[in-house]
Amino acid sequence: MRDEFQAEIRSRVDDLENECYMLKQRQLESEAKISDLEEKVDILQSAFEISEKKANYLGVVLENQQWEYPYSIPTIQEIRSCGYNEQDSEDVHIDITDMAVVTERMRKGELIYHITPNRFNVIQPFYEEYLYHYEAFAEALIEYRHTIYYNDTDTNELLHCFMLDPTSLPREILETALKYTHFDKLKFYQNNLQGVGYIEFIANCISSNIRLKYLELNDITFQHTREIDELCVAINTKYTLHSLELADCVCVGDLHQVFNKLKSKTVKNISLSGRNLSNLRRTDMSVFLLSNPSLRFLKLWSIPFTEEDIVYIADALRSNTTLHKLTVGFNSYPIPSNWHYIGSAIFNCTSLNAVYNSNHHCSIRMTQPQSSILDKFNKCNDPVKNRRKKIYNILSTRNRRRENAAYFESDGIRIKHIPQILASLKSLSEHYLGDKRGSQHVDEVKPLSIAFEIMRDWKIPELYNYLDLMEED
Repeated sequence: MRDEFQAEIRSRVDDLENECYMLKQRQLESEAKISDLEEKVDILQSAFEISEKKANYLGVVLENQQWEYPYSIPTIQEIRSCGYNEQDSEDVHIDITDMAVVTERMRKGELIYHITPNRFNVIQPFYEEYLYHYEAFAEALIEYRHTIYYNDTDTNELLHCFMLDPTSLPREILETALKYTHFDKLKFYQNNLQGVGYIEFIANCISSNIRLKYLELNDITFQHTREIDELCVAINTKYTLHSLELADCVCVGDLHQVFNKLKSKTVKNISLSGRNLSNLRRTDMSVFLLSNPSLRFLKLWSIPFTEEDIVYIADALRSNTTLHKLTVGFNSYPIPSNWHYIGSAIFNCTSLNAVYNSNHHCSIRMTQPQSSILDKFNKCNDPVKNRRKKIYNILSTRNRRRENAAYFESDGIRIKHIPQILASLKSLSEHYLGDKRGSQHVDEVKPLSIAFEIMRDWKIPELYNYLDLMEED
């Protein structure tokens, strides 16, 4: 009786297991069907989006096929009669003519890679008529988004904004239009302290262009540090932005806030230049590098750095592992006497330990003075290889003066470390230049010479066991 009951229980368990197995199989089949359906939906969605982009683009092209520019272009004589001199009259005439041509091309769906809405100051009594051309340009700019979308992904669309006008009307016209279109690149030039609200305009343009990858600000004046805050917030929250350039910008307050306020998680390239960026505080550069973890290429250009600035840059670089290349250029400014101290961040040759603890990730290029010692190191993308090259360099340099053993004492190297150093020469020996010499070079010292020097000066017979290892090379 008991056996029959157990058999019946086992039979029911087997049936339940089979049912569970069948249910799992059906679940897997259902999941596979759902996955196929989702993939088909994605394909259809993508096809629909492409069709929609094409339809919108062709609609704009057909609608504007017979479109003609609605305003007449004033002649140079007409502009001059409004109070302009001859040169300014020619400039304004060229400016309006260019704007009219670009407006018509945008209306008809042509790709334009450099769009410049305004380059010159326009004053009364001609100003009101000039706004008509701005409005026509802005209307075309709104429709131009369909051209960008249809030609899609990386067209590197570039909008130059030359905002010299002292009034806010052109800004308001353009700002409204830019909310409806999306450029890959934006460049803003020179406000000369005239355009109140100009930084707000730039920040709004950054936020509204969802494709924005490259941003350049040239000769911009920040009238207060809160404008720097406003700009940095827009940059920090623009997750498509990859490249940023601030050239010759000035601030009535403290421009150093740029170093402390820029905290982007996506920007990989930053170029900074201008006389107002010198006299750093100790924390400026270190905070800047830590707060921009994606930063790979940093260019500090035409900045009158002091000797203290050089120390702060080197100290910040010493422990950084994210930056790949630093370019420093003084241009016409005096070169600090301790400029070479920057090199100590990537190659501190005072001891083997100091070399080991140097920065092996970032290469440094200085335009003036040019330094071969800086150009030589950290060129490889592999930090381990960069470190090995420097260690070999210091061993070979000391070998020429037969000083390795003496330095080992001051470096804190003990007898137990010597076998490891000899064995490591095998991996370091790839940096021996051999016959690739155009002039006397410290790395032309052969690995075997370094090994013999160490064994000879330490006078330990057991170390000769490592000769076979070196002779293989």
